[in-house]
Amino acid sequence: MKALTSMKSVMALVMGMALFAGCDQSKEELDKTKVELAKATAERDLMKGQIDKATQDAKDAQTKLTDAENKLKEADAKLATCQPAAAVPAVDPKAAAPAKHAAGKPAAKAAPLAPKQDASAPVGSQTNAVKVAPGNAAAGM
Repeated sequence: MKALTSMKSVMALVMGMALFAGCDQSKEELDKTKVELAKATAERDLMKGQIDKATQDAKDAQTKLTDAENKLKEADAKLATCQPAAAVPAVDPKAAAPAKHAAGKPAAKAAPLAPKQDASAPVGSQTNAVKVAPGNAAAGM
């Protein structure tokens, strides 16, 4: 029995020394692993911050897009409510031939219709054109 007890003691001593010696080698490896873990954690945190910023930018862009689409819908609705400009009817060239009066003289030509002007539109725009006439200060003459 005494031999068995001393053998157990020797085995425990050998295992203890092996564990102790093994801890010194694994301690260096543990320290390296801790450094690598710290680097990986810092890199992960940096990437997470970049993802959060990109996500916020995407949300901001989506909000701006939605606002722009709403403004476009409002403009389309306003445009639909506006009266369209009166279209000049197409004239058939044969029908436009001068009609003869009873006296055999051709009818006088009718004055061309002036396009409608919108006084609220800026001067010089297509809906509020500047008349070109001598002495018209707005025409630059």
